Amino acid sequence: MKTQRSLGLVLFFTLPLPLLAQVNWNAPESIDVKKTKVSTASGQAVVVTANPLASDAALQALKDGGTAMDAVITAQTVLAVVEPQSSGLGGGSFLLYWDQAKKTLHALDGRETAPAQVEEDMWITSDGKAFPWLQATRSPSAIGVPGTTALLWEGHRQFGRLPWRKNFKKSIHLAKDGFIPSPRFLRSISLAKTLGINHSRAFRSLYLPNGSLPIQKVPFHNLELASTLKRLSKGGINEFYRGKVANKLIDDLQLQQNENEAVRTITYEDLANYKVQKRNPICRKYKSWKVCSFPPPSGGGVAVLQALGTYEFLSKKDGSKETVNNWHLLAESLRFADADRSHWIGDPIDWPVPIQGLLEDEYIKERANTILISNATLRPLPGDPKGGKFLNLASQPRTAGGGTTHIVVVDIDGNIASYTSSVETVFGSRYLSGGMVLNNQLTDFSFLSNISGKPIANRIRANKRPMSSMSPVIVFRDNRPVLAIGSPGGWLIPHYITNALIGALDLKLSPKEVVRQKLLSVQPNYTVLEKSDTWSKANTPEQLKNLGHQIKYSSFSSGLAIIKWHKGNWHGAADPRREGKAVSLQAEKNH
Repeated sequence: MKTQRSLGLVLFFTLPLPLLAQVNWNAPESIDVKKTKVSTASGQAVVVTANPLASDAALQALKDGGTAMDAVITAQTVLAVVEPQSSGLGGGSFLLYWDQAKKTLHALDGRETAPAQVEEDMWITSDGKAFPWLQATRSPSAIGVPGTTALLWEGHRQFGRLPWRKNFKKSIHLAKDGFIPSPRFLRSISLAKTLGINHSRAFRSLYLPNGSLPIQKVPFHNLELASTLKRLSKGGINEFYRGKVANKLIDDLQLQQNENEAVRTITYEDLANYKVQKRNPICRKYKSWKVCSFPPPSGGGVAVLQALGTYEFLSKKDGSKETVNNWHLLAESLRFADADRSHWIGDPIDWPVPIQGLLEDEYIKERANTILISNATLRPLPGDPKGGKFLNLASQPRTAGGGTTHIVVVDIDGNIASYTSSVETVFGSRYLSGGMVLNNQLTDFSFLSNISGKPIANRIRANKRPMSSMSPVIVFRDNRPVLAIGSPGGWLIPHYITNALIGALDLKLSPKEVVRQKLLSVQPNYTVLEKSDTWSKANTPEQLKNLGHQIKYSSFSSGLAIIKWHKGNWHGAADPRREGKAVSLQAEKNH
């Protein structure tokens, strides 16, 4: 069986090495290196998304009397049309939602699940080695049961005010009548071509007609997606998971399975059995704030809270006013949080994640005390939190990917949504059904189920949700929300957000300043600085090298979306590295 499955995957085209070398696997999404102006907005209701068309549509939903949830549904359905490389109804999502009237924070998990027929060794070749990650992304076996539509439906049921159908109106119009492709949209299609599209006739037909990119100034149409969206607007969740949309999805996947019997993919039963999980948000005090994020199967939320806690403790211990020390301590905090994330986090239906132990003060202090104020620690080991003693797990290697988007919304009533959505790689698996991009989220599982006989928490199992780095965050002070933030970026999402939170909270930077600040990230054995002359002018790289850091440089594909309360108004900003837009009901304040 292993041999059959291996051959099935190996048949996909492999890319020439020069092309592969052009892709930055830590941040595979393209960024707008020429864009310097930051889109900002302020008012009592603010929207920030990764695309101007989505932001404008979401703002209209608020003007029509909708809630933050209605704005999210509107924005996500539009993004499925105009930013399909990052998210869509064929992917999965996490929603952190503040209900102002009930003063309650909710966490809805719409992460994809593994089909019931997956096998533990599905990414292992006949000679016992793990498949190349890129090769696996092009397999139908990589497609998880999509959860985004179910999350939007459940969110609307709990928090929506506008009719469900109304929230689809703009996306149907854009898919049917067309939109002008953005430069990023076209760059992403080119990147998908580099990643490999020969396995997907539907992708080539839609996004590369006659082998060429869509023309930039000519409206781009996705009529199949318009039809799918129209069906969903009328039939809701049943249409996606049990109706004609479901039938089309299964038929399309069945064709792939008929061509390759080794493929293991989604069935009608998998779709019909999908359910949104209501999770308990995880929160931790950071100085005078309470920072809340998403629990497992997200490892990103845990990493953000751990990194902030470690950084706070080390900053007090250090007492230095030197800027380089702050960067050093941040890098160490991120690196130690990453070690725990790789080891302890998985879907709790498989292993009991020791979440309380990982976030308790004593454990954070214990971990921080092993960090040297004056020297970098390379390849730190995971810690030993309470509740993890008898699990006897192994750590998994970090994952790649980055086809993700983030939305933040605050409505006129004070409800807040921090929502991250993904199809995993750029354009996911590059398979399409009904015009929808289908995810490749099952490559977020560890390809190895165990190492030296020790199981990996994020191993593949039927009906399990792969560990994610998505980290929607809402911050409170004196029991009221004061900030909401999130970002795309694959494994680096918690790094981007921790950078941003320290800037917004400690340094009191405005949202505009937060999204413009240069970013730092880490690998187990080196520290990564965003390409910028700013570092050299401050002599930061040399100073970090003196503290034992091995330095590398990279272009980061963050897409931070942030809103922050200040002097009676909400202020929002969109990351200039992408094409996002911040808008508000007080339009005259937009600039």
